Parts: sequence; C-alpha cells; structure tokens
Amino acid sequence: AFVGKEKLEAHLLRVADCLPKSFVFVVDSLAVSVDRTKVGVQWHLENGDGEALPFTRGCSYYKLDGRTGLIVEGFDVPEPAVVKTGSLQLLGGTLQRKVSAEPVRLIPIAVWAAYMGIVFISDGILPGANALQLEQRTWEEVRDLSINFFLVSPLLHLPFAPVVHPMLEGVFNLLLSWAAMFAGFLSDEREDKPNLFPMLPAVAGMQFLTSAFLLPYLALRTSEQLEVNDAVYKSDLGTIESTLGEFRGLGALMATVGTGSIAWFFGGRPEFGGFGERYASFIDLLSIDRVGSSFIVDLVIFALFQGWLVDDDMRRRGVNVDGGELAALRIIAKFVPFFGLAAYLSLRPPLADARSD
Repeated sequence: AFVGKEKLEAHLLRVADCLPKSFVFVVDSLAVSVDRTKVGVQWHLENGDGEALPFTRGCSYYKLDGRTGLIVEGFDVPEPAVVKTGSLQLLGGTLQRKVSAEPVRLIPIAVWAAYMGIVFISDGILPGANALQLEQRTWEEVRDLSINFFLVSPLLHLPFAPVVHPMLEGVFNLLLSWAAMFAGFLSDEREDKPNLFPMLPAVAGMQFLTSAFLLPYLALRTSEQLEVNDAVYKSDLGTIESTLGEFRGLGALMATVGTGSIAWFFGGRPEFGGFGERYASFIDLLSIDRVGSSFIVDLVIFALFQGWLVDDDMRRRGVNVDGGELAALRIIAKFVPFFGLAAYLSLRPPLADARSD
C-alpha cells in the first residue's frame, strides 16, 4: 500500500523504468457510479502487437473527488501469476532492461560480484579470516579505525583514541574521504529521475562498506536523458541534495582530509619508526589482515570507477560533453585518482538557478 502522492509516484516511476517502451496498458471496460465519484476499471498489458501478455490482466477501483475529479483513493487487483516475486521481479526486470540498453553496466555488476565473493566470503585469496567467521580481532580493528575517523581523535590526543598502525589509518581515512566526495553527485537523484537504488543511501553506505554500495548503484542508476542545452536546476533537488551535493567546498575539504591522511601514512605516530620500519610492519599487518587488504582493493576500485558519473553530471550543468566542452577538466576528473575528482568538484560549473533564467 502507498500513502501520499510522492510514494505512489515513486512506485509508478520504478514500474515504468522496469517496462520496455513498447508496453502499453489497455483499458477493457469501465464502470462509473451515478455520482461519478467511483470508478471500476478492467485492463490488461500488451507489447505493441495487440495481444494480451500472460498474467497481466487486472481490475482497479478508484474513488474520485466530487469537485475536482482527481483520484483520492484506489487499489489494484492484478491477475495472480504462478510465481509472484514482487520487488525482486521489478529489480530483475529493471536490471535486465538496463543491461540490454547499456551492456557496459555488466562491468560494475561483475566487479561487485567478484568483490563480494573475494572480500567477504573467500578464503585464501585475501589474507585473514572472511567476514562470516566473525573474528573478534577484525571487529576490534574496525571499531578502532572508526573511533579515529578522519584522524580527529588522535590529532586532538583524546584519551579514548586507540593506537592503530598509522599507515592503516592513513589508507582508511583516504578511502573514506574519497567515498565522501561522491556526495557531489547527489544531483543524480531527483524527483524526475528516480533510481532503483537511491543515491543518498548509497553514499551513506559507502562510508561503511565502500565498494559494496558504490558498484550496485552504478549498475542500477538511471542514466540522464538530457538533450544538448537542457539543464537541471538547483531547485529540482531536495534539501540535502542541493545543500551537500552542490557545496562548493566539498572537493577542497575532502582533498584536505585526504592529503592529511597521506601525510599521516608517512609521518603519523613517530613511535612506529621511520618509513622503512613502519612500511615493513604495515606489510606484515596486511599479510594477515582482511580489513586492511580490502581497503587496498577499494582504493583500486575507486580509482577505476570515480569517473563513471562525471559525464552525466556535466550534462546536468549544461556542458556539451559530446562537443568537447571542458575536455581538460573531464579528463582530470576521470583519470586522476582522488585529486582529479576533488578538482572537478571545485571547478565544475554550478547547476542553473531557475530564478535567474
């Protein structure tokens, strides 16, 4: 059941995104009450050939506002299929259609499947125990790194800050600052462009499970369908999307955190010795540590996929990507790991302001 126009609209857009453009709903019959406030509809679905598709018949009942004629309440009774899979059917249908239209989506799907198997389930490919073993040492390491998030606790010498290998801390916080920069693409999710996997939860999830959230988002998102000279307005975004996603200082702020993480990697916690000594102990740690080795895998994946959303983001800002506009910035954003994305978020054109057009 759906209450409110927004939730109903989101559901209908998801369904429409799942169906091919050739599918049409055909009304078989209508039954309207004398006062014209109640309507019964019998319908079926066709694929453009005049034939009803299997298990696509149904009836709907609606109550209308007597003054405006608008629907105020209703429900559908679809023909039951042999197996009814609900949301999973929508997900599968949407994914199949998107991959058929854009086979390149198979890349993040394949990488995600390999990532989940190798990082969380496998034994012997990466060092350390897999996640299913629930090893105490693993969870303690995750806890300690989380307490030292963005190096705030150790830099302020807070009494509860745990001691963690500085190179591991540096990698961890560089990775999280990189993940946070994907918030600059929150305009990829709008009322007129919903995604099967919403962007905001994906970005939030990346702060915890990084590539496990990034890759399915890239595979499931809806591509921009903007024509040349079309633009997205800042007013089209929600409050969080417009405030955080369009914050001009996001790239510079995360670049600062990332640079600090790199500096910490080389020089933090002097008690761990000079570079040679700390590097040797870091390699020893990675040889038995699933968490640390998975961070290295995440850095590689982020470097490979950081440019995936750049072209559509530029189109939203009125940039003619196919015509070669801002080519240098586009190349930097796509192919210079971390700092290229930070530079792009700082230098890209802002979204148009409808009030000034």
